[in-house]
Amino acid sequence: MAKSAFANIDARVRCPTEDCWGELLLLPTGAQDVDGIPEFQPYTVCPLCANTFPIEDDMTDRDLYLRVSWLRANPHAADGDA
Repeated sequence: MAKSAFANIDARVRCPTEDCWGELLLLPTGAQDVDGIPEFQPYTVCPLCANTFPIEDDMTDRDLYLRVSWLRANPHAADGDA
């Protein structure tokens, strides 16, 4: 799954496992850059079915964090406004 799939206001993705209603989250590594933006693990785990999914690096952690932050600060903005 692509990291950009998490670029939504909730920063979540529905688990792709059939018949699972879990939501996947980004898992921080504990490291951060000089501006305090966190780095994320290259995988995620579903809290309900316990399946692990690799995350494809199609965008940087910084870009993802800033995109999610912008969406949260502008919840009524159109998708193309960013």
